[in-house]
Amino acid sequence: MLLSASALAFTSCSDDNEWPLVDGLAPAVSLDGVEVHIEPGMNINIKGQLTDADGITTIRLESPGLYLDKTIDLVAIYGEPQTEYALDYNVQSSRHTDEEVFEITITVTDAGGRQTVETFSASLDGDFTAPVFKIKPDENLTVLIKEKTVLKLNFEVEDNRTIDYATIDLKKVEGSTETTMPGYPQTLRGDGATLVFKEEIEVPSEAATYKAYITAYDSDYGDGVHSVTAESTINVQELPDFDVIYLADVENESDLNADVFGVPVAMDHIGNYKYRVRYYNATAGTQVCFIPQKGSFGPICFAPSKDNAAVLGDDLEQENKLVLDKAGVYYEITVDTWNRSYETTTYAPSEAVSPVTHMQYGGDMLNTWVDWNVADPWMQKFYFGPASGPDNVLEMEQDKNNSNLFTLEWSMKSDTFDDDGALKFIIHNWHSHGWWNYAAWRVDESADPSKCMWYGLYFPDNIMFTGNADFFQWKYINIPEDEYKYMYPDAPYPFNMETWGADEAYRKNFVPDNWVKINPHPAAGTYIVTLDIHAERIKMVRK
Repeated sequence: MLLSASALAFTSCSDDNEWPLVDGLAPAVSLDGVEVHIEPGMNINIKGQLTDADGITTIRLESPGLYLDKTIDLVAIYGEPQTEYALDYNVQSSRHTDEEVFEITITVTDAGGRQTVETFSASLDGDFTAPVFKIKPDENLTVLIKEKTVLKLNFEVEDNRTIDYATIDLKKVEGSTETTMPGYPQTLRGDGATLVFKEEIEVPSEAATYKAYITAYDSDYGDGVHSVTAESTINVQELPDFDVIYLADVENESDLNADVFGVPVAMDHIGNYKYRVRYYNATAGTQVCFIPQKGSFGPICFAPSKDNAAVLGDDLEQENKLVLDKAGVYYEITVDTWNRSYETTTYAPSEAVSPVTHMQYGGDMLNTWVDWNVADPWMQKFYFGPASGPDNVLEMEQDKNNSNLFTLEWSMKSDTFDDDGALKFIIHNWHSHGWWNYAAWRVDESADPSKCMWYGLYFPDNIMFTGNADFFQWKYINIPEDEYKYMYPDAPYPFNMETWGADEAYRKNFVPDNWVKINPHPAAGTYIVTLDIHAERIKMVRK
């Protein structure tokens, strides 16, 4: 939108004018625009075409609010007045955030002393950044068929300036056809930088598939309207045997969505409708529940029912979260979603095994050449952490109360990221020659990891690694055959430790060779990376 410009012409006579006058008219000023919307810190760009038959001598730009008083002397630059001039001038606004609107007066003077004045306006309400979802429905949601079947739609979107409005469209999917449901699409008017929606939508109590499309728009100030869209496929059905459900240990849905990765934590799927997780509870009173959708406590949340704490409900409004009342212990929790039952047991961190249980973290435990027959083997410090290559490992800190728990305070810098802008790493160890096959972990899913699993070797002849046999016994050997075949359907039974150490293809039957790869990478700042090498949990949150 353009504001109307004011143009004033002044006539002056010069007895000693050294340049002959042609038409005696004031300069013609044609600006590309006389109003801009910017964000604080952006350049204010003033562009336009200036013409005058007698020749333009000076252009003066003034704005007290911007501390601007600039004269462009064309005679000094070119040696004579210019009949045409393309104005292109930038004003920096970085120090000026206390005013909403700045006015810049542009005075163009020709060789006859005649002037044309234009006013240019710059407003600091510009919006050049698209809105973002802080909470949004998962890409795939399951709604259980009940006497009254309800989809609880919940989202929160925010903008660095203003949310103008959002639209919700709900369609029923039948084959390749999508039909808009009655009452949709809906439009929600924004009122500020954040828009929150939480509503129950009743749908027929029959198996069906729906698609929800949610789009939020910001204001048309700056370089045009920006928008962001979330799509969700909603399956209304009887209780399925989910591939994975997650233990959620945070209080609200904002915290569910505030991590870079690792919140909530994936549980092992150990049988039909059966799931298991090992969870270190540092402090008493942690409240947990179990959800099949990562970003929300609904539509399905398994937790003890308010009516009967021994039975799992599936709606958080009708249940209480499970309270873990013992501090400094591991909880092993097993959930049966079909029978709506759960079991918990606890054990001390000292009873928990890991693949490096018998290694001394931070001690000289690495034999450089893996030759234990020499009289004085070359030993190096054993540590591990995020690694982008054999010569670049960040050392994690071992928890003083739980030797299986490691943390790292990580400052994101530009050289942290891959060439394509991703945060890419594995958990690995290091030594001075860059040989690093002692300890290695991989993740379940590169783009959004939750579990971090041992991918390192088995060293039967290494005295420092003789103890990692008990880790394999615990995880792969001493488990029921039906559980083994359910969790590792492509792997031969029984498990063989020697084959694991000798054949990488064999290892991949149990652990995918996935690096962490977060793209786009996290914003600049400091993050906390936590790794539990017994529970196999990895997470990254902003400090």
